[in-house]
Amino acid sequence: MVQFINTNKEFHWGDWYFKDHVMAPEFDYKAHKKELSPYYEQRGFKVSMMFDDFFSRINGIHSDRYLSMDVYYFFVVPALNRYDFINAYLDKNIYSDLFPGVRQPVTVVKNMHGHFYREGNEVTRDEAIDIVAHYGGEIMIKPTVETCNGDGVDQITAFDKDSLNKLFDRYAFNFIVQEKARQHPDLQRVNPTSLNSMRLYTYRRLDGNIVFLYPYAMLRYGGKGAIKDNTSKGGGTCLIDPEGRVDDRVFRFKSLEVSSLKRETGTENLVIPCYQKVINTLIGMHKHLPYFDYVGWDVTVDPDGEPLFIEFNLVPGIEGPQIMAGPMFGENLDEVVERARQAECSRVKTNKKVFARDSLFYLHMQ
Repeated sequence: MVQFINTNKEFHWGDWYFKDHVMAPEFDYKAHKKELSPYYEQRGFKVSMMFDDFFSRINGIHSDRYLSMDVYYFFVVPALNRYDFINAYLDKNIYSDLFPGVRQPVTVVKNMHGHFYREGNEVTRDEAIDIVAHYGGEIMIKPTVETCNGDGVDQITAFDKDSLNKLFDRYAFNFIVQEKARQHPDLQRVNPTSLNSMRLYTYRRLDGNIVFLYPYAMLRYGGKGAIKDNTSKGGGTCLIDPEGRVDDRVFRFKSLEVSSLKRETGTENLVIPCYQKVINTLIGMHKHLPYFDYVGWDVTVDPDGEPLFIEFNLVPGIEGPQIMAGPMFGENLDEVVERARQAECSRVKTNKKVFARDSLFYLHMQ
């Protein structure tokens, strides 16, 4: 009996995650489930060909190199990124310190571990409420620890102190209040109510060079009236080519159907402004993350054509990229799989975590 690096327990977890989070209900996953990928089998991993069967039905790209969910989450990511350090980088409140020269949404106040800050100086809760109450303009509030998919992001609409007190009570610990980010008119026309962002990936090779992972570049937009740019809110995702041109095809999770950006939004011939500058900025930012060789970035472009950084993900999902563009990592996959094969990786756990003064959070895969 062949002994694979990933055990049957992990293999079956990967199947469950795929069926629960990615697979279209009408897809017959059993048809090729017992067939194994020759590519991964030669490298000691057990990966079903059902991933090729599913992804290729959508994108037309047949390959035995599609990463399974268990191999990716349990072996690849821990081999590339220091899992024991990830928690230290989870708080979005530290972004301004990590990347001080990069344009980010303007911060009004922060709450870090129950303490309030304004422009680096600690303030009282009452002072923080007073700052928000008199700030003016459109401002947003969002949790900053262990969140994903825009969970908890909301616009503040009531500025009286009683309403703000209740709002701060609801968010409790670790949140940030920021000015509503402004995006370039070309991006805004896809959906004017949501902040339409790009998900881009960078990878630090073993030779030390940091590369932009193409073709796994995506534009994400929200549904009509939504403020979040994810498909769960009626939005969609489109590929971006190396010149910044946005493909008309619209992809979504748990669907075999491919839609049209022009048909859905009336948008055509969209080109991301200053796209190469965005890529160069992210590669420069990755140099500030020495413990993490693989990063998923959420970024947009502001009205001045400058990259506007939103957040980074150290366990970024690959389900979307593989749906749209084929096996993740492309020409770098051989090196990535070899790193996963040789590394002594602790299995990724999605355990409950309780912080001393916080509510109960879960470590979500982002």
